Amino acid sequence: MDSLNLTYTIACNASPPGTIYMHSAPPIPPSYLKATAVFVYTLLSILTVGGNALVCLIVFHFMGVITVTNLFIANLAVTDLLIGLFCIPIVLISDYLLSDWPFGTFMCKFTSFAQSVFVVCTVYTLIAMSVDRYIAIIHPLNQKLTRKQCRILIGLLWTFALVFSSPIFIDMHIRHTCFHRDSNNETEYTQTLCETIGLPPKLQTAYNVATITIIYLIPLCVLTIIYIRLGWQLHQTRAPGEAHSERDAKIKKSKKKVIKMCFVVVIMFGVCWFPMQLYTNILHSYLDAIFHQEYVPHVYFAFHLMAMSNSCVNPAIYGVMSSNFRAGYIHYWHWLITCCGLSNTRFDIKPDRREDIKRETTFQIHHKSYELTVKPPIDFDRSSNTSIPCSLPLISSQRVSANE
Repeated sequence: MDSLNLTYTIACNASPPGTIYMHSAPPIPPSYLKATAVFVYTLLSILTVGGNALVCLIVFHFMGVITVTNLFIANLAVTDLLIGLFCIPIVLISDYLLSDWPFGTFMCKFTSFAQSVFVVCTVYTLIAMSVDRYIAIIHPLNQKLTRKQCRILIGLLWTFALVFSSPIFIDMHIRHTCFHRDSNNETEYTQTLCETIGLPPKLQTAYNVATITIIYLIPLCVLTIIYIRLGWQLHQTRAPGEAHSERDAKIKKSKKKVIKMCFVVVIMFGVCWFPMQLYTNILHSYLDAIFHQEYVPHVYFAFHLMAMSNSCVNPAIYGVMSSNFRAGYIHYWHWLITCCGLSNTRFDIKPDRREDIKRETTFQIHHKSYELTVKPPIDFDRSSNTSIPCSLPLISSQRVSANE
């Protein structure tokens, strides 16, 4: 199966119904690329599922007060988790372990449809989260998005993604191809592919351009404008008076942290998904001339790996740029190794150690200023050999103080 010069036979004995004969077969990845893909995709899937499940756990279990931004982050984590749980293993099995599609027609349609839904939902969640931050910074006196409204908005985003991606479900089908492994036309081989039915060439090109424009180029332009405006506004903002200069400095610093984190998430999405969007919607239409070239499987592997790695990198961004998420990671990591018997560390909360991870955020509700202080209890008494029960540690130290 490592040969790149495969020729389709004119007839294939015992071929499945619907077998289509062509002049050339797609290049099959060489053995070393298959081995690399199996290792990398397996590791990537584990890290993606574990990291994003932990993000959801931190948002809904570790943080006592769930903000609108954190709801958007949780939605991103859900889409990334589903990609790691569903899309990455399917590609690993069909493209590299088997080099064949073994899952049938329905899964062919549903897999491509689901991946499109996840990507569209991610894109417009990023836009919604960025617009919410834009309103909070540029128009601070306007009414803010409530958590209930945010949940409704997230539901609408998923509905839009389902409707937008529905043509893909209709367009996908399986095709049986038949070719010879050797130049003497002696060894027959049948391969099942999951692919699009395809539109007329001009219409297909128009559809591809429209797709990449709606789910990539326009959102990227909107997000770029938003963050340029936000960066300029935060750079120009000054404290209104000496009496509140320290408080306003904290507010400004907190806002900058959130904006920087959201900006990095957006940039990583754009960088990771651009090659795959270009390949799927533009380059793929012109691959016939280079389909037998040895570098085609390598290019596809590199582009697809970049796209899938975006689902794995977001939890790392949260941990690096958010002290709250970083505290949550440390908290559950120590809980996990204690439950697994790898450590006798006991979780002990001490007020003097909590100050090291305090995170302060200020927001406005009905023109009143509120200061939110989250103090996750991650102080550890390593001198104690007392074990803790293996149930999720509850957080009870969150408080909201209103400064009127």
